[in-house]
Amino acid sequence: MNTLHPHLGAGLWPIPASATIVHLRGELDLATRETVCERLLRALQHSTSLLILDLSEVSFCDAAGLGVLIAVQHQARTLNITLGLAAPRPHVAKVLRLTDLDRSFPMYGTIPGKGTGTGTGRGTGGVGSGPATAR
Repeated sequence: MNTLHPHLGAGLWPIPASATIVHLRGELDLATRETVCERLLRALQHSTSLLILDLSEVSFCDAAGLGVLIAVQHQARTLNITLGLAAPRPHVAKVLRLTDLDRSFPMYGTIPGKGTGTGTGRGTGGVGSGPATAR
């Protein structure tokens, strides 16, 4: 059974208060993929049943970055964790849309504390290093 999630063009889910949120910033690319992937996989071990990646401060994402998202999503599914994406910048949103990945991930609205999003979320820190970091 396929579950359809809203994507960038069809509206966004509100963020539930119970979600674990990882805030990424910088570039998600070939140079940062190993470190970011490793740390996101570790974050899964401490996540609630919903892990949302805040992409609002990700300035660039290439094919290697998309590979990280897909790998982490695959591992999340094996742990019965839903991996969602939130608030991508226009360039990143376009890459997600062009690759149809906006249909493969639940897409969430503004991150609480950064605008008009819903819920409070549970943040995690320390994911990423170098150009792509997380807080």
